[in-house]
Amino acid sequence: MSGLSGIAMMMLQDSGANAHEVYLMRLCAVVIAVALVAQAVGVLLAASYAAKFLMKLDKMSKTFEEKTVPILTRTNELIRDLAPKIASVSTNVEQISYTVREKVDELGVTVSQLNETVNEINGRTRRQVVHVDGIVTEALYATEEISRTVQDQIRKPVKQVAGILAGLQAGFATLVEKSPFIKRNRPGPYDL
Repeated sequence: MSGLSGIAMMMLQDSGANAHEVYLMRLCAVVIAVALVAQAVGVLLAASYAAKFLMKLDKMSKTFEEKTVPILTRTNELIRDLAPKIASVSTNVEQISYTVREKVDELGVTVSQLNETVNEINGRTRRQVVHVDGIVTEALYATEEISRTVQDQIRKPVKQVAGILAGLQAGFATLVEKSPFIKRNRPGPYDL
C-alpha cells in the first residue's frame, strides 16, 4: 500500500502539465455540477407541473364523483326496484311463450285435421263426380240403346208392313194384269 501512496503523490505534484489537467478536471466538474443543477431544476419543474396536473385530476375526479354518485345511486335504486318487476315480466313472457307455443301446436293439429278433412271431402267429391259421370254415361248409353231398340222395333214392323203392302201391290198388279175383265192395250201380233 505504501507503494500506491507514493505513486499517487507523484501524480499530484504540481507540474505544468498537471496543472492544465487539474484545470480541465475542475472545469469538467463545474460543467457536471451545472448540468446536475439544471437537471434538478428540470425535475423540480416537472414535479411542479405533475403536482398541478394531479391537483386538476383530483378536482376533476371529485367533480366526476359528485356528478356520478347520485346517478349511480339512483341507478342502483332503480335496479333494486325493477329487479322483481323484470323477473315478473320475464316469467310472464316465458308463460306467454309456452301458451303461444301450445296454441300454435294446437293450431297446427287443427290445420292438419282440416287439411285431412278437405282432402277427404275432395276425394269423396271426385268419387261422386266419377260416379255421376258413370251414371250419366250409362244413361246416355241406355238412351242410345233404347233409341236403337225403338227404331229397330218400329223399322221391323214398318218394313214388314211395307213388304206386305209391296207384296199386295205386286199381287194386285198381277191379278189385274191377268184378269180377263180388264182391257188393255196390248200390242197385237201386228203392232210394232
